[in-house]
Amino acid sequence: MARLINRALAAKDGPIVPLIAETGGINAMVVDSTALPEQVVDAVVQSAFRSAGQRCSALRLLCLHEGIADGVIEMIQGAAKELVAGDPAELATDVGPVIDREAFEGIRKHLQRLNSESKCLIPSAKWSPDAMNIIPPAAFEVPSIASVQQEIFGPVLHIVRWSGDPLAVIGQINALGYGLTLGIQTRIDSRAQAMAHAARVGNVYINRNMIGAVVGVQPFGGEGLSGTGPKAGGPNYLMRFCAEQTVTVNTTAAGGNVQLLA
Repeated sequence: MARLINRALAAKDGPIVPLIAETGGINAMVVDSTALPEQVVDAVVQSAFRSAGQRCSALRLLCLHEGIADGVIEMIQGAAKELVAGDPAELATDVGPVIDREAFEGIRKHLQRLNSESKCLIPSAKWSPDAMNIIPPAAFEVPSIASVQQEIFGPVLHIVRWSGDPLAVIGQINALGYGLTLGIQTRIDSRAQAMAHAARVGNVYINRNMIGAVVGVQPFGGEGLSGTGPKAGGPNYLMRFCAEQTVTVNTTAAGGNVQLLA
């Protein structure tokens, strides 16, 4: 959509109009073998399933180190079973509807494809096509980071296992072309800083959930396929709407009426 808007602006008559766009992303969380499982599960459930996954910063791709993957997946499955999907007017509801029927149908088709191609870890069961566009949380294990090529704006989590160099995992995430948010779960500070430095994203969240950027405190936005920048709420945002002017004066000018130079 941002490309279409940009082309339309470029094609219109008159002055060129600045465009600032934040366009979503395939937001990943990388979890190494030192991470606290309980902390990871809490961050995953909040980031992937709260708000029915309808936040630009919501978690889409969970990269678990193979040494802890089985245990963490089991805990996520247990936590997801406790979530109630339904009418947001009810206090007991944890996961409400997606925004409209078009979004509902798009997510449903994606789930059908995942069911045929991937290992289902959390089935999005007992949802009715006649309900209020409600899709319960779902999770699938996918073969690779590269297999996730599209952002699904709903409570759908893709999980992949990894081993080896965590910076190589960051490289694979960068290769997707999106650059909005990244979550890092590790108890090794130097590793967290190295991963954050290598990531081409606008916002990095270490040992916490990935949603709820505070306006005016955490400027929000991305790069690559995730936005044009500058980040909303940041120091450079308003400058994008300004025009610079340079005035050059020859201070050595002489001749004519010297009183005019006073």
